[in-house]
Amino acid sequence: MDIKHEILLRKSSILLAEDEENVRESFKKVLLLYVDKVFTAKDGEEAFNLYTKKQPDIIITDIKMPKLNGLELIKKIREKNRDIPIVVTSAYTDQNLLLESIKLSLIEYVVKPIKEKDLDRLLEECAQQLNEKFETIIKLEEDCIYDFDNKKFIYKNKSIPFTQKEVEFFEILLAHRGNLVTKRDIEDKLYIYEEAPPSALKNLVFKLRKKLKIDIIKTVNKLGYMIP
Repeated sequence: MDIKHEILLRKSSILLAEDEENVRESFKKVLLLYVDKVFTAKDGEEAFNLYTKKQPDIIITDIKMPKLNGLELIKKIREKNRDIPIVVTSAYTDQNLLLESIKLSLIEYVVKPIKEKDLDRLLEECAQQLNEKFETIIKLEEDCIYDFDNKKFIYKNKSIPFTQKEVEFFEILLAHRGNLVTKRDIEDKLYIYEEAPPSALKNLVFKLRKKLKIDIIKTVNKLGYMIP
């Protein structure tokens, strides 16, 4: 998944409407690996009330639910919001429901269970749709920002140029801001098509820290790095 989309998702929230408790709770745990918050509802009526109260960024809803089914829920939401990304899930394919759902501007109608690669793709499509809603300027510290669109680190109104590898490294840390990213995970992403010498990552971090002149990249127990 594109790093920018990972960051957009980590700032966003999902409303998950699913009437089966076990499925709902296990799916919530998976979704929390991608997003900041997941609001859950056991039926369509509760889902609509939560939508109104919480204003989530993305909706994932089952079709067959008590009180309001998935399509009825989406129709009510679409009266208020034509743009929110919506994914419909179902345990089976119903041609009539599929045709009806197409009219509601969905990201996709997908049959459960959703495979990991399909969930990655669906959430990335949601992030693409959210792209215009979120700021691409991230404030890191006072007088210190990162501009995603232009790949610029700006400190006290001065742009500090990054190499391509430095951009990739910095954005990996931003995508997991507040959490440790291990050296192994970083190297796997930075050096996909090349064999990196043992000191490559260490040298990259050393040079980048000298450029930044502020202590924003933290080393965690010699295991990896993070941006707090």
